Amino acid sequence: MASLIETIGHPGRRAMLQLVLEDELPATELAARTGMSQPTASQHLRVLREAGLVVVRVDGNRRLYRVDFSGLRRLQAELEGFWGASLSALKTAAEEEADR
Repeated sequence: MASLIETIGHPGRRAMLQLVLEDELPATELAARTGMSQPTASQHLRVLREAGLVVVRVDGNRRLYRVDFSGLRRLQAELEGFWGASLSALKTAAEEEADR
């Protein structure tokens, strides 16, 4: 499985994730609002769902998507792990330079 960072690497998936942060939206609206075709949007939604970043609720013949906040917490932890050491090293270098 791809890392969560790789999952949000696609701008369309990031846009979809932002759209479902506050609203539960159907796939058709997500496709329209991101400028994707319905099949393309469905593929990206599947990737987000399999990564645990969104959950789907079936309402009749519609699929409604919303963010999965536990997935966002995992993404945050992954991002912190990715950047944490680099940012710490940058801070140390900047402090050493300032002390000169």
